[in-house]
Amino acid sequence: MRVLQEEHRKLCCLPRITDSILLSPLQPTFTEPDLQIDEAALYFWQQDQLTNADTLLTAAITSSQDSSHRVLASRALVRVRLREWDTALVDAEKAIEIQPSVIGYIAKSMALVGKGERHKGYRTCDIALTRFRSSHITFLLLIKAIIVFIAGEHRDAISRVDDLIDMAYMYLLLGNSCMECSDYGGAIEAFGQARAQTQHDGSRLLLVISLIFGWQFDKIDETIQQRLCDALYAAGWTKDAIECFHRVRNELGGETNLRGDHPEWTLNFYQRCSKKLEHLGDTEAHAQRHGDAISYYTTALSLNPSSPQDILLKRSKSYLSTGSWKEALDDATRVITLDPSSPWGYEMKHTALHKAGEYHKAIHALEAMLSKMAQSPDPRVQVYGDRYITPLRTRDTIRKIVQRVIRHLPRVLINTTTGRLHNRIEQAASFESRPIFNELISSTTTRVNYIRIKREVRQFFHYVMLSHNWEDNEPLFEQVIHITVYDLEKSPTHDKLQTFCKIVRDGGFNWAWSDTCCIDQSDHFVLQEALVAMFKWYQNSAMMIVFLRGIRSSSQFGALVKSIWNTRAWTLQEYIAAKVIRFYTEDWTLYLNLELPNHKESPEVITEMEQATGVSAEQLMAIRPGLIGIREKLRLASTRKTTLVEDAAYSLLGIFSVTGLPAIYGEGEGSLGRLLAHVLTGSGDVSILAWTGESGSFNSCMPAHTSVFNGPTTPHLPQLISAAEMEKNITASYTSSFDLDVALRLYNRLNELPPPWFAACRMKLACIAFQLPPVSAYRTRSGRVYRADTAVFGMVEIATRHNLSRMKSLYLVHPWLDTLLEQDDIHGGTFVEDDATSAPPTSPNTDDTANSDVEFDHDSTSLLEPDSSSRAAAEHMDRETRARRLVARLRQPFEALLLTPTASGRRGTDYRRVAADSLIKVQFQEHVSLADILDNVRTLDVL
Repeated sequence: MRVLQEEHRKLCCLPRITDSILLSPLQPTFTEPDLQIDEAALYFWQQDQLTNADTLLTAAITSSQDSSHRVLASRALVRVRLREWDTALVDAEKAIEIQPSVIGYIAKSMALVGKGERHKGYRTCDIALTRFRSSHITFLLLIKAIIVFIAGEHRDAISRVDDLIDMAYMYLLLGNSCMECSDYGGAIEAFGQARAQTQHDGSRLLLVISLIFGWQFDKIDETIQQRLCDALYAAGWTKDAIECFHRVRNELGGETNLRGDHPEWTLNFYQRCSKKLEHLGDTEAHAQRHGDAISYYTTALSLNPSSPQDILLKRSKSYLSTGSWKEALDDATRVITLDPSSPWGYEMKHTALHKAGEYHKAIHALEAMLSKMAQSPDPRVQVYGDRYITPLRTRDTIRKIVQRVIRHLPRVLINTTTGRLHNRIEQAASFESRPIFNELISSTTTRVNYIRIKREVRQFFHYVMLSHNWEDNEPLFEQVIHITVYDLEKSPTHDKLQTFCKIVRDGGFNWAWSDTCCIDQSDHFVLQEALVAMFKWYQNSAMMIVFLRGIRSSSQFGALVKSIWNTRAWTLQEYIAAKVIRFYTEDWTLYLNLELPNHKESPEVITEMEQATGVSAEQLMAIRPGLIGIREKLRLASTRKTTLVEDAAYSLLGIFSVTGLPAIYGEGEGSLGRLLAHVLTGSGDVSILAWTGESGSFNSCMPAHTSVFNGPTTPHLPQLISAAEMEKNITASYTSSFDLDVALRLYNRLNELPPPWFAACRMKLACIAFQLPPVSAYRTRSGRVYRADTAVFGMVEIATRHNLSRMKSLYLVHPWLDTLLEQDDIHGGTFVEDDATSAPPTSPNTDDTANSDVEFDHDSTSLLEPDSSSRAAAEHMDRETRARRLVARLRQPFEALLLTPTASGRRGTDYRRVAADSLIKVQFQEHVSLADILDNVRTLDVL
């Protein structure tokens, strides 16, 4: 074939044409044949109305006596187009027989190929080439190449035609064939070649080819571009297909022209590419490749889809994932503009604004979204909206949590930013003014995150307490309420408060508290609340800062022990309560330069506090508020000093978790008696009565000062018996002389007695009481001593400043019944302010804190718990064994209380305790019978 082509070039001397036209006929020998048929038939043929053309041609042949070979050949071509191969072949052969012509041979060749006789058809073309070599050789070579192409030998056909003419249409057909075979790469190549071919100005050659083969050359450039776009899309190169589409649009003068000429293809391409790009974007977004997803969504939107809302929402979401809040918000706004009734744009707008930190605007968007959902005609959208929590409900929930939190805060706190005092209403308002409030509302959509809300609220309201010694000219509430802390005039105490607040502020805390200015002491209710709640305030503080006046930064280890701060009563409960403590010297440097976050864990501080309190660090850390370890707590308080007498009692309210005791400044040492009476009634712990010294004014069994508790409790109580000795005593009791029946009755009697309790100032005291015989007075170096020779205890010595000779009668009392009974539980009850007619408590209550708020830790652990192994064993003993153990303990020495009757009335006899200067140590004599002891078990009213 190459030889034929080279020969053709030599004969025709045809140059290659490389300009930008689709088909340029070779000159001068590219001569197409003249059909020479009726104009009407030619018109129908051109309009592809082949049946009409066939009819007219047939009529022309019938009316002519001598059939024209041109008309026959033309009808043969029409019938080839109609795929009537046999009749077409007959017409072609008849036309050739009449007179050989180019059109006749072309018609015959095409009819043979159509019948499947491909090689005969090729030979027919070759015959025509030989016969018409001089005038139509180039045209015939082109026609043969097209016939070969139609026969399916595309590559061979294209190689034939390449040297003759730039035939874009054949590449177009080749591309279409590749598309049908899903050879998208081949199709792209073919369409690319077709696109690279030159354009044509509408020559006669194309008309002839169009008539012969039915090829349409109108707008072929647009068709090639469209097919190339289709091939690129089918191959998965969607972005390249879009670029090709935009190039076509620009070349054709814009989208309007393209839609007008090819509206269906254009719209279909839009839809296919948009969906494909959207799907690709979804895939990338799912894989967290949001940058690529945004690119796909953007390209899809460039096609101007009719409903771009979904793509905009998806792109907005991907923008959010990359931190592009503004772009995400722009897309959400466009969605709202396109469809104001849809909630989804508002949903994305809310998310974008929230991510951008515009929480107030985000809440408005959330409210708008919920409103649109509620108004939607789609029930599914309404149901979906019901899943959401309204901002109003979230706001109310947060406010309730805030109120629950600030209920346990000090009534007044210092705002460390502004330096102003804030009451609880202002504290709550301060939280609502912070961005976190709106952030919590905005972030709450379908579920209330109570844990996070509580955490954020508590974090915001973390406060720091000041522990210090009161000095002259302290800034008080009535002074600071009208001014900021930072604007106070210069003075040592003002500087103390200001520096404290600055340290708290710089530490990241919003709130500070000082007892100088945060308690309105003119308001009795506020003062009472503060005295009762102060321990809990310190306990729940984020940190306590201790200001050590008199200790400078140069001070050495040991200065804390000797500090004034370590002598004050209030600072004891503050140290015990606070979980995190930092000590500062008077020039506001850390004590001993300790950089630990919590000085309570510092070995140096721990050692010094052990020395200052006389209690080990483990025991000190184990102290909990409540009615446990009462005696040890009193011992710790016994060395502390107060400016006001009443504060010796009120500084212990928190340690004992006493809430129902009113503070009455001016009552003097009676306040301590009231406190101890409350504690005794609530706990049943008679060790409170184990002291020597001066009685207080509230009740004769209550001391005037806490100093009487500065010492161990054990000398007052019956001595503990070792397990071996107890076993020996029990064994000895199995004799005929041991009256088990009386022992059981004594055990039952003592076990039925209520613990001590108070009604007003009167104490009901269950005890074993024996009257003393007349006493004799003696003078000793240490003072006056009274002696009495008793049948029950033998010789008894009593050291007291009171004149016992003037008293009508005296009683020695054994009140330590819980020790005798080996009761390791603590009795309880309710403090009663009524008169003595009130009934004793019937339901023991181990701790006043039982009804306290769950926000606080009331895990009560005894400061010093005695060895209770024998008591634990006793729990599983039978009553008979318990009675034998009771008798063994009853024979141990103990400290007796001395009582004297004061008056008798309708209520019976009242007694008063006679305070002794030293222990009244006694022991039941061996001859004293259990029956005598049983007869003297009683409950006395002690004033």
